[in-house]
Amino acid sequence: MSAPENISDRPSVWTLIEEDRFVEACSVADSEPNNTLAMRNKTMALFHLGKYQDVVELSEKLILLRNGETDSDFLHLGIAYWALNRTDEAIDIWQQSERCMYKDAAGGIDSQILLYFAGVKIKNEKLRIDASKKIKKLLRSKRSINYPGPLGHYLLDEMSEEELVQYVAQVPILRERQLCQAFFVSAIKSLEFGQIGDYYSGLKKCISFGSKAYLEDTFYLAKIELEKDANEVRSTKKSFWSTIFK
Repeated sequence: MSAPENISDRPSVWTLIEEDRFVEACSVADSEPNNTLAMRNKTMALFHLGKYQDVVELSEKLILLRNGETDSDFLHLGIAYWALNRTDEAIDIWQQSERCMYKDAAGGIDSQILLYFAGVKIKNEKLRIDASKKIKKLLRSKRSINYPGPLGHYLLDEMSEEELVQYVAQVPILRERQLCQAFFVSAIKSLEFGQIGDYYSGLKKCISFGSKAYLEDTFYLAKIELEKDANEVRSTKKSFWSTIFK
């Protein structure tokens, strides 16, 4: 008979995610169904596995369980909707996150970045302008000196890319996370100006930090956008060759 498992010796969900052991991470999380942190980490493992509907279902459960107190659950849910091409639902849930009690250190810039992105991506000028106005309002608060506050200044063209990078922390891991965010907003501006090549180049930089940036929502949205682009390219090639040999 094998010895009983010592749970204390088992790697945490987050440790497994950092090691790219995503299936194992989900299994460990499932063994701790009442551990909210483990469940939130599981959503990130599911993103890596491309199980976006599972992210939707788990995020909805977390929102109900925690009475919608934390914006990260809404951001994850919206990103999963975006991956599933449920664009209107993604926008709606990101807007709902504005009412959460717990937000980023700058008071809610993260959700507005995603809404600004959505406005640019789907060419909804009203949505982009509304996000800009809310970012501007948030930047009036003293809290906006905290990251991701500088990202808002950059999106509003109040700061250059070089100035933005100067605000990035020098502390390892935190630096990579903030650079991931910085490259994402830089990619948004490229898309806004019609520089499509630079947009996808920025997204690739965004995910280039690997596990050091796995905690950032922008990492997963960048990854999804790159996957969509790759799928579109494959679809175009398939359509081309099917026409040739028709």
